[in-house]
Amino acid sequence: MKALKVLAAIVVLLVGLIFGLYIWLGGFSSVTVTRSSFGPTEIVYATHRGAYKNLSTSWSSFQKQWEAAGLKECKALAIYLDTPETPEDKLRSIIACDIGEMTDSEKKALRGKLPNFVIPKSRTIAATFPYKNPASYFIGPMRVYPEFKKELAKDKIVPPLAIETYGKMTAPATEMGYAMPLDSKREDYEKLVDAFR
Repeated sequence: MKALKVLAAIVVLLVGLIFGLYIWLGGFSSVTVTRSSFGPTEIVYATHRGAYKNLSTSWSSFQKQWEAAGLKECKALAIYLDTPETPEDKLRSIIACDIGEMTDSEKKALRGKLPNFVIPKSRTIAATFPYKNPASYFIGPMRVYPEFKKELAKDKIVPPLAIETYGKMTAPATEMGYAMPLDSKREDYEKLVDAFR
């Protein structure tokens, strides 16, 4: 009987810790969807095909590439080309460094070493979500994208893709940004789609 009470206490404690962690990570925080704009901004990038949970491996490989190219700091973002219904092994993601604020000569040097693309300017729906630790990368989308879906349904808009911003790799931002373009077309991103062919 005593062992059962101890086990029950441990279970309650674990549930409480998990629940508390979820609250701390922002799992119950409200998400405010706004209308904003994004771009134009230039990126250097690499591709990732497959499950999002494996993105960290591709990021590590990409980091070696941009460091070898002479980029000392990556203002990180990702572009997600496929809908959530896409089978995991077919998912296509662009992992990138925003170089929009660099000088022309710095950009030119990077263009010769890494694939580059200019994200066109577009009106967007946008939201932010707090960053606490790497678990935020998974909880944020679970909280933000359902709210985006509701907003898009109002105007019957099908955006061409999703963009997420994460801040600097050496010092992640206190919040992550989410955006979906409203008036740019899928064809505007054809170069990124072609990178998987």
